[in-house]
Amino acid sequence: MGEKASNQNEIYRPDLFSTTPSPHLIAGRCKSCGKYTFPKYYACPFCFSDELEDAPLSPTGILHSFTIVRRSMPDYPVPYGLGLVDFPEGVRVMAQLEADNLEELRLGQEMEVTVGRVRKSSDGKDIISYKFRPKS
Repeated sequence: MGEKASNQNEIYRPDLFSTTPSPHLIAGRCKSCGKYTFPKYYACPFCFSDELEDAPLSPTGILHSFTIVRRSMPDYPVPYGLGLVDFPEGVRVMAQLEADNLEELRLGQEMEVTVGRVRKSSDGKDIISYKFRPKS
């Protein structure tokens, strides 16, 4: 990203995702029981250990549920999809959905993590974060 472009965008919660080597979410994995949480918790909700480490989630998951938002708060462009995606590591994550045609989204569809604008800030900057889109 060039100097000018970086001044026009703001990253929301960069601790939750990475684009290297490709877009993926960063979860917490318990060193004691091996279970994953997203976002990473301070203690494992399964075994209560406080030994958690950052761990990448798979780049793809399955669309569990979704809705199409047609009226929203200011600064959120509508319509947009909002969905729950199940990842192989056993976590379910909610985020905006991107699709060429939101009406063609289907339950059980394979989705991939992507990064894009989720809204505008009060000063007009694009707020960038993780999203999901149908796997191509």
